Amino acid sequence: MRAEEVLNLLRKVKNPFTEMDIVREGLVSKVEIDEDENKVTIYVAFARNTPLHPFAMAVNWPLQARIVEDMVNVLEDRLGYFEIVDDTTLQRYYPLDETEV
Repeated sequence: MRAEEVLNLLRKVKNPFTEMDIVREGLVSKVEIDEDENKVTIYVAFARNTPLHPFAMAVNWPLQARIVEDMVNVLEDRLGYFEIVDDTTLQRYYPLDETEV
């Protein structure tokens, strides 16, 4: 699968707050495909777009979790292994580490 195909799938995911798709909104900053390992890494711009204030972070966390859940639902049947990672902090949102469950 090519990066453009992944972006087209992700256009189905809407930000619940703005109702814009996350690609057009700029929340997907990069799609990296490693064909040797059959792995796709999707970089999202959550940290960059969240003010560094505890209240703002607390308010945005459920919204970000919803977006990640919707991304997984759109991609899980179409891709093999994929990760969703913050482009600034490199925090991995999906798949979750077993220690996080």
